[in-house]
Amino acid sequence: MNYEYVCPYCRGNLKIDNDIVFAVRTQNQQRGLLMVNSALGDYRYRKHPDLDLSEGDRLETFCPMCHSNLKAINVNTNLAEIIMLDEDGKEYQIYFSEIVGEHVTFKIKDADMESFGEDSEGYVNFFGV
Repeated sequence: MNYEYVCPYCRGNLKIDNDIVFAVRTQNQQRGLLMVNSALGDYRYRKHPDLDLSEGDRLETFCPMCHSNLKAINVNTNLAEIIMLDEDGKEYQIYFSEIVGEHVTFKIKDADMESFGEDSEGYVNFFGV
């Protein structure tokens, strides 16, 4: 199935080919673009070689169009949120970790939740689903 990913604020499309594009800022105030594989549970990413990312670093993730901070502050400050649209126009909330190397993704629609990544178990209780 073909999915699109959009910003929850401006509804701009974040997907190019098989990647979701984010603007990020590191703890050291470095800024850059991060391209994350769009398949849920696939944690491969691409970045510019000058953007230093180390395991455990906390990122701030932004929409590259409207520059809104995508942090999911109502759920957990380690997570960011975007929207996934399926071919029928159904919307799903997608939450993912902003901690480099932490494999956490959630796909939520109403009371249904799917989790991906070996680190997701530590976040399940934050959703109340």
